[in-house]
Amino acid sequence: MIPTLTTERLTLRPPTSADLGVYTAFNAVSDTRVGSYRGGRTPDEVKARLTRDIDHWAKGFGMWLLAIADGTIVGGAGLSHPDDWPSHELTWWLMPDQRRNGYATEASRAVIKFGYETLGWAQIETHMRDENLAARQLAERLGGKISRRDVFPDGVARDVFALPRPNEEVTT
Repeated sequence: MIPTLTTERLTLRPPTSADLGVYTAFNAVSDTRVGSYRGGRTPDEVKARLTRDIDHWAKGFGMWLLAIADGTIVGGAGLSHPDDWPSHELTWWLMPDQRRNGYATEASRAVIKFGYETLGWAQIETHMRDENLAARQLAERLGGKISRRDVFPDGVARDVFALPRPNEEVTT
């Protein structure tokens, strides 16, 4: 069973096929470049991404959707390890109109705690493109320190941040 996590303001729940509209809405407005694309995914690509996020839980970890008190989904956060990538990573996304509310920090702390305490991982990492300053600032806010620089399968070199255990309480 996939756990639901709760924080002070968020419920982190696993995605379902019923969340296709959320994924479609995010990809229609996303200004964040990931891999070789910048938003604007085709409907088939969006559906494949949702399916990948749902199926990823077979590994014992994956993405959660972030719901605020009224049930609105404001983003996603979780642990990902695509088969062709060298390691797992903490990853997140937020609807552009929900940024700068502290949701990514709050959710990331809960996900990091899950990785350390529930999965028993020795190290939680994250990485991003050099131009993604907001993600770099979040990694630093979480106490992340650059542990190495790797070239990833998409040919892009990225700093890899090692993230410490958070001090914030979350419940599962």
